[in-house]
Amino acid sequence: MVSARVSRGALVAGAVLSLGLVFAPSAGAEDKVVVTNGLRMDHGSGVTLCTLGPVGTDAAGRLIGITAAHCHGGDDVYFPGKRELGPIGRYAHVSQEQAYHDYAVIEFDPAKVTLSSNGPELRIDRTFEGGLPPVGANVCKDGRTTGKTCGLVGANDGGLIASFAVNLPGDSGGPLVVARDDGTATEWAGIVTRVALTIPPFIFTSAKNILDDLATRGPDAPGAGFTPINN
Repeated sequence: MVSARVSRGALVAGAVLSLGLVFAPSAGAEDKVVVTNGLRMDHGSGVTLCTLGPVGTDAAGRLIGITAAHCHGGDDVYFPGKRELGPIGRYAHVSQEQAYHDYAVIEFDPAKVTLSSNGPELRIDRTFEGGLPPVGANVCKDGRTTGKTCGLVGANDGGLIASFAVNLPGDSGGPLVVARDDGTATEWAGIVTRVALTIPPFIFTSAKNILDDLATRGPDAPGAGFTPINN
């Protein structure tokens, strides 16, 4: 979300969360909600202006979702339209450095959540090899504001992907995939970050930057060893 990124930058700077998560037991499997990439974010503060990126598991088997750090608007995360379920997850890490690592890790409650590869517009079942699409690659993103848009990569300096795939406020955190010539587009390449005064202007934090940064936090950190769900 571009405009909110500027206005809330001071609020999220320095926010690094490493939470010991304790969830209340659910009434049963029938109460679980299906969480996918492209889901509209619903935070404890009522902020619903961002989009969830890829979902999967980490090295410890925790249920994980990735979104933009500047989307953090309260630790608790709710399923859109079903607040009666209570929190379905919580922010476990919000990156302090957001110029090149604008990402956050959400840990979901396995008693309340089932993950799926199939989002409203994109299927994500793997990470793009190397995590950084080359200049000239065609990429597609999904976001709650503009939906699915595609465009060529114009630059990938410092692990930031600049593309012609349009994003607008509300799309932040949404997933980016590489579109193959055979029509498949299931490989996670990054998340929506911002719009810049560059050509192309639409900026994405690469999967490479996110995964590399997670690795520096240690093998037991929430999100370390993240792999998109494949089901």
